[in-house]
Amino acid sequence: MDLIRFGVGLFKLAVSVLLSVGVVFITYKVFVKANTDFDEIQAIKDGNTAVGVLVAALLLASANIIFQGLTPLLNLLTVHLGHSSSVSNWQIALYGVGNLLMAFTLSIVAMSFSLRMFGRLTRPAMRAGVELEHGNLAVGILLSGVVLVVGLYIGDGVNALSKAIIPQPTMSSVQIMR
Repeated sequence: MDLIRFGVGLFKLAVSVLLSVGVVFITYKVFVKANTDFDEIQAIKDGNTAVGVLVAALLLASANIIFQGLTPLLNLLTVHLGHSSSVSNWQIALYGVGNLLMAFTLSIVAMSFSLRMFGRLTRPAMRAGVELEHGNLAVGILLSGVVLVVGLYIGDGVNALSKAIIPQPTMSSVQIMR
């Protein structure tokens, strides 16, 4: 067993656990505060399944976006810890904080924008916020689908943006033919 790779793996696992708990908690709090239509916490306490399904989808989509944004950083960290790297520890920490803030901000903006835009586009036929507040599970599932689709697309874009910002590890070149 390679002890360096095992140590790097344990470190990445610890970082992932801490980030996942933090991301879920902060995302939940921000989305609850961002919704001014009704009290999501009270709706969940009252057993409003539609709101619960939507909040769960928001957490999943947001986690995907943030994970996609942090993947290039975790790749850099793996190379940095396991091999020599031209990037210093403080630069990696700075990249990490910056990327986490960027991914989190893009996640919140994208989810809020998509839900509001979908609500405006469907407003003549349906008032999604009112239906959701009244516990309409079909509307909760529909809005969850919107959020998950947006999360998939935005996640890929955030990943590409992260790769452009964070210096990616390079492996030495291999000469095949002379």
